[in-house]
Amino acid sequence: MEISEYQQLFLSEAREILQLQNKTLVELEKNPADVSLFHELFRLSHTFKSMAQTMGYDNIAQLTHSMESTLAVLKSEVPQAETDIVNLLFKSLDTLDTLIEDVQGNKIEPIDVAPLIERFDLLASTISSNKGKSKKTKTSRSESSDNLYREVNEGKDIEATASTGEIQSVRIPLTHLDSLMDITGELAINKIQLDRISKAIENETLEEVVAQMSRLTSQLQDQMMQIRLIPLEHIFSPYHRLVRDIAVAQKKEIDLIIEGSNIGLDRSIQDEINEPLIHIIKNAVTHGIEEPKLRKKLGKERRGTIKLIARREKNSVVLELSDDGRGMDIEEIKEAAIATGVISEEELLDLTEEEIAMLITYPGYTRAKTVTEAAGRGMGLNVSRVKVESLGGTLNIDSKPKEGTTIFLKLPLTMAIVQAMLIGIENETYCIPLSFIAETIKVSKQAIRTMEHHDIISYRDSVLPLIQLRKKLGFPTSGQQSNNGKIPIVVVEVGSNKAGLIVDRLLGQQDVVIKTLTGMLTRIKNTSGATILGTGKVALIIDIASLFKKEI
Repeated sequence: MEISEYQQLFLSEAREILQLQNKTLVELEKNPADVSLFHELFRLSHTFKSMAQTMGYDNIAQLTHSMESTLAVLKSEVPQAETDIVNLLFKSLDTLDTLIEDVQGNKIEPIDVAPLIERFDLLASTISSNKGKSKKTKTSRSESSDNLYREVNEGKDIEATASTGEIQSVRIPLTHLDSLMDITGELAINKIQLDRISKAIENETLEEVVAQMSRLTSQLQDQMMQIRLIPLEHIFSPYHRLVRDIAVAQKKEIDLIIEGSNIGLDRSIQDEINEPLIHIIKNAVTHGIEEPKLRKKLGKERRGTIKLIARREKNSVVLELSDDGRGMDIEEIKEAAIATGVISEEELLDLTEEEIAMLITYPGYTRAKTVTEAAGRGMGLNVSRVKVESLGGTLNIDSKPKEGTTIFLKLPLTMAIVQAMLIGIENETYCIPLSFIAETIKVSKQAIRTMEHHDIISYRDSVLPLIQLRKKLGFPTSGQQSNNGKIPIVVVEVGSNKAGLIVDRLLGQQDVVIKTLTGMLTRIKNTSGATILGTGKVALIIDIASLFKKEI
């Protein structure tokens, strides 16, 4: 293993430890008399220190050693964690986070950790003096901390050694998983090609071999998808610190409860959904939860509660984020929507309360009078909805005045392999993910009407706007083909919006392996990726969300 791989391993494990330290410290702040939390912080600091020493990262090793030594004294001498102790530990964790970022960026300029170390030394010395500790104890804190580490972990280590006869899991770079996924995709493509060949030459033996290969390839695809499903704890863990910091800044008291963090979701989707979740959590803290005095006046507990619950529903993951705060005032939303030009008074008359609540996710909507890092219910939720819908998911809102708000995000398990509808435009084949498709229909040319410069058709007692896909993909509309006088239309939906895509041909369904566009290919409009068909031909994947953004 090269030094760069050791460094990546260190960075990965260091971030995990830092997340656990932040989570534990948030708990300690709420339960200052819980000595077991001191034990956990000490154990994590010891591990962090050992890792940094092995890699030769002196600043990190010195700071974590100072934390470890001071925590050893705190555990045995301090009845509960005071505010200044907690703040010093938070400051140290923030510094460690910066040091880790510097390691990743190979920053040469060092960060001076001496002031923090001096504060830890002073704290430990003061506590020891106040408790009448002997000189010997004061001068051998490092030895004491090592003894404490053995005390905390001895039973656990013995049990692990006795019960673990072989390695149960391994840690591998994500790039290796991506490569394996690409290879699996290539096998799937070859499987489809072989299936076409076997049917063409009508060889029974070959058909049996291809059928067996198809089963094995499908199993391999399923296993690879499961391997890529990383527990949501990967992104959920830092949210405890996020909520704590915003609440402290706004002088609020808030508990964050997380359930279902063991639910797996494709890491690529987690990377995309993390920022929208942060927006939503900030909104819950800033706009949802009231100040303690107001909550008490309303007959609520002083401490507000935000819940983030994840659950699995078939091939989807649902994230439910709720708060027990002020809820949404429908009349205020109406006024703000009209004032910001999001909607007109006439258009409001046709909307249900649920649809009115969704106006806060529209571009330009905001009730914030000033812009702050935590505020921005308009831009934050608009970005969140657009991102969720671009992944083939949905965002919905349920709110009750004075009781609270719940936001539901429904996401696909993975974006690596998806079921898609193949459609034809001119001589090209394109893919539309089935998660966006409501149904396919065929209409006569006479059924298409024009209203306010937009093509529409009557659809299920309503009006369905149409999008000419040939035009969006750069083909001349004069070449529109029809099948026996009927024009095929793919009805797609993003959130609560629907539209009909006018296409030339419907070519059936197929599992496709999505490949990211790179280089100049990223300039191709209205596409989100590509795949290789069983014929060996490349097909672009239509970005449905981008079509809606421009048309509806």
